[in-house]
Amino acid sequence: MGYFEPQILFAPNMCILLLYAYNIAGIAIPFTFLTFTVHRFCSIVYHTQPFFKKKRWVGICIASQWIILFVISLPFIFRNGPYCSNELWMRIYTCVLSVVVPTLINTILNILIFIHVRSSSRRINPHTTDTSINTIAQGEKQERQQLVSRRELALLRQMTFTFVVFITGWFPIFAVIIISYFINIDSTISAAFAMLSQLCILILYLHDFIAHWSKRVLITSQTVKSKACQPKTTKL
Repeated sequence: MGYFEPQILFAPNMCILLLYAYNIAGIAIPFTFLTFTVHRFCSIVYHTQPFFKKKRWVGICIASQWIILFVISLPFIFRNGPYCSNELWMRIYTCVLSVVVPTLINTILNILIFIHVRSSSRRINPHTTDTSINTIAQGEKQERQQLVSRRELALLRQMTFTFVVFITGWFPIFAVIIISYFINIDSTISAAFAMLSQLCILILYLHDFIAHWSKRVLITSQTVKSKACQPKTTKL
């Protein structure tokens, strides 16, 4: 029977693969949230395009995410120097890819989504000459604008919440990893920040689940109410 030798993992060739996998694992979750944002952006801004409503678009988003992860982590393989040490540039590179890049792209896309939703609520309905019809149209327009304004506020709150939780969860742990290159940091502090990042991920998942469930309950209740309000037809 053969035995596993731990020192095999720290051979030069294996260290390259370990650090390559470490970078992929470190940026996988931030890029997952970035993929969600890209999918939501295309679904909202280009909602008239049938392609963005198909499962094929979801598959393309997921496949593109993993291809990008494998490609942008290649500098960890094609590098010179000590193979079994996590150099400073590698730590900064992982921090930039896991915090700075996703945060910047998420912020830009969410702002564009908010601008699109807000501009759609400012569209003016064509005027009519009939005063009674015009009054009814104005009332419907005000109700619709109130509904859209509530949707804008909900979207803005969701954007702010996601941004704050994401920065709170991911920036401290990678900052500690960079600082630990210069000074020794107690392992308890690193473990605490790692638990904080996992807790923030759990909070984001729970928030998305509750929001999705609440939306489904609202749609179901509105469907039942509309069916109840429909006049019943009697057979002669």
